[in-house]
Amino acid sequence: MFASIQKLVIENRSLIKQLMLRDYTSRYKSGALGLAWTLINPLMMLCLYSFVFVTVFQMRWGVNDVSGENFVLLLFTGILTHGIFAEFITRSPTLITSNPAYVKKVVFPLEILPITPLLGAMVNFLVGMILVLILQLWINETLSYTILLLPVILMPYIILLVGVSYIFSSLGVYFRDLSQISGILATIAIFASPVLFPLENVPEKFRGLLYLNPITLIVEQLREIVILGTVPNLFHTMLYLLVATIILILGFSWFRMVRKGFSDVL
Repeated sequence: MFASIQKLVIENRSLIKQLMLRDYTSRYKSGALGLAWTLINPLMMLCLYSFVFVTVFQMRWGVNDVSGENFVLLLFTGILTHGIFAEFITRSPTLITSNPAYVKKVVFPLEILPITPLLGAMVNFLVGMILVLILQLWINETLSYTILLLPVILMPYIILLVGVSYIFSSLGVYFRDLSQISGILATIAIFASPVLFPLENVPEKFRGLLYLNPITLIVEQLREIVILGTVPNLFHTMLYLLVATIILILGFSWFRMVRKGFSDVL
């Protein structure tokens, strides 16, 4: 089944690219600043977090040797990671219902639609991450070689979210309220993971529950490689990849099984 997914992506790579670009640019084409918002949004967020948490609250990240400036970097890295999750989880329920013309085209590969949020999610993440790296170099005057592990940590995360997108986009056809529920799930995900707080602040007996959240491990490992300059436990990364691959295969199989009824509903 994984080979089928690879074949689908390779055979339709040009179409996937076109759909991704159209999906991403359509958000900004009506605005005066256009794609400049890709940079403005994360920059404004970073300035806001810096002012609130460093200047106003003078907060620290759980341990004494983490400064207020590094607090912002740790916090912002977590928020960027959650942003990828939120992009997929909130947009996937309407990916099919908002494109009924594609459903009625017999030759159109509907399986590529759940992949389309990827470009927008990754562009926003990477622009924000570039800001984090610039500030990391400015504040701490160093960038660790562990940053090279960024693709290794992100890949399992993306695989899992594409699998979830297959499930949510197909369910969204039959259960229209899912688009409202997905927003609630995105909010729950940020508070049920160490995005806004260090994991060490959570009582040990509850930490295992937080690892059921797909964001938790990725947030922790991204902070390790980008801010703290340490190598994460790659065995955990491999386990995450295994689970993500299973979810992708199950999601893809489910999508193919139920897509036959899309045209009847739409």
